[in-house]
Amino acid sequence: MKNLTNELKKVSDLVSTKGASNEQIVEAQNKLSLQFPTDFIEYLKEFGLVTFYGVEWQGLNGPDYLNVVTSTLEARETYPDFPVNMFILEDLGFDGLLILIDTKGSVYEWQYGNCKKIYPSIVEYLKECLEKND
Repeated sequence: MKNLTNELKKVSDLVSTKGASNEQIVEAQNKLSLQFPTDFIEYLKEFGLVTFYGVEWQGLNGPDYLNVVTSTLEARETYPDFPVNMFILEDLGFDGLLILIDTKGSVYEWQYGNCKKIYPSIVEYLKECLEKND
């Protein structure tokens, strides 16, 4: 199985913030009342958050609009049917379309209450993000 942080390190135009501390990650999970999947925790520790090729992934140690805690809590307030066992990886910025991750690491497309699984892992979703720019 491919490792998310190793795959992200291969992205040529990757921009990241400072990696998150264990304390920051525990605090974020507590605020969201959920456990992040292991690959997302490793991503947070290594990168904080990342942007590449116009893609902006949520995380920690960046601007508020890319803060996984802030944006997920806002979505929970805005949408009564927002899944409580998921958090936002990416806000696609149009038509309320969000990319969510569950506590097991599966990736979902969510739009106004409609939620469908699109990938079994964040690494698989990363491939799609990179293919859009080939």
